[in-house]
Amino acid sequence: MATFRNISLPISHKLSLPQNPSGIAMLPDGGYLLNFSAKPEVIRLDASLQEMWRKDLQAQTINYVNCEITASPDNRLIALSGETAIRITDHNGELLWQYDHAPWYHFLGSGCFFSADAKFMWFVSPEEQDTLHRLRLSDFAIIDSHPLETSQECAYNFHSTPDKNKFLLETPAGQDSITLYLVTFSDEAMTIEELTQCHDRVAGNFSPDGKIFITAPHYSEPIQLFSFPGIEKAAELPQEILFDINDRYKAAEDPDDVNYIALFINNETFLVYTRFGRLLLVDRNTLSCFGELLPEGCDIRAYDSAGAPTKDPAAILDYGGDIIIVRVTTQGQLLITHNSGEVRIYELPEIKKEAV
Repeated sequence: MATFRNISLPISHKLSLPQNPSGIAMLPDGGYLLNFSAKPEVIRLDASLQEMWRKDLQAQTINYVNCEITASPDNRLIALSGETAIRITDHNGELLWQYDHAPWYHFLGSGCFFSADAKFMWFVSPEEQDTLHRLRLSDFAIIDSHPLETSQECAYNFHSTPDKNKFLLETPAGQDSITLYLVTFSDEAMTIEELTQCHDRVAGNFSPDGKIFITAPHYSEPIQLFSFPGIEKAAELPQEILFDINDRYKAAEDPDDVNYIALFINNETFLVYTRFGRLLLVDRNTLSCFGELLPEGCDIRAYDSAGAPTKDPAAILDYGGDIIIVRVTTQGQLLITHNSGEVRIYELPEIKKEAV
């Protein structure tokens, strides 16, 4: 049997901040846009986390509605979706267009999505029914509007697919179920299809070869993989099998579980972020957990029943880590935010399961 591998990752770049960002948008040039819950400013960083500019774009959280930021694939436009408006700026943050709408209820809201050719942008606004709109960017005209099934019950997240004329619309509804839609479009038309086979799944990402997309469970269900473009269930990994490993965290009162995040890091391997703060590695073909990433400076601590750190195995109630946000970048890096207020980048080595 192959040995369970612990893979140490040294910090490649880091940026210390007075508070953790509430959102991180990855830019086509490898840079990043950061916004914050309590501050209206947006910070633009290059690929090495060096600050390029910092501007007040009113991108703070208002009435528990986060401001979502997205950049166009040509790096020309920035979209900001907040409590009561959608705004588009140029790449330097100068306002070009604004669409005002009724306020989102607490903890709801919508992201924005640009087409790969940067001709269109989509967003959802709360009308009598929540409505998916398509905006033509050449003249900022709304050319399609599609009412959705709910009103002020869901948040809306967009995910690109390997097909440039399709994208996924994810609609989590708090502790209720998650619905996933496939939107297909041309210059003239747009259709939306509910993916009932992906009911209550948290969307991850696509394998680099574009053949599989991964979904994490909403609660205690398995991780599931779906084919693309057929969107048929290709495999599933129950959590009791995922965590049947050489586990040094079994002293906890409740076992570890998947913390809503499963992401491909290459065609053969996906990463699972756990409630304890672990970054487990799983082989795509055998669905066996063969290792764990250990990012420098990201500790996992044991806690007792009073919530205090402990090293007494008999007193351990739970575990918790330092990682808040986990992303796999288009450059094949691991990006995390750390609870100390740092944004960090780690280079991912070529990772695959060792032969048995």
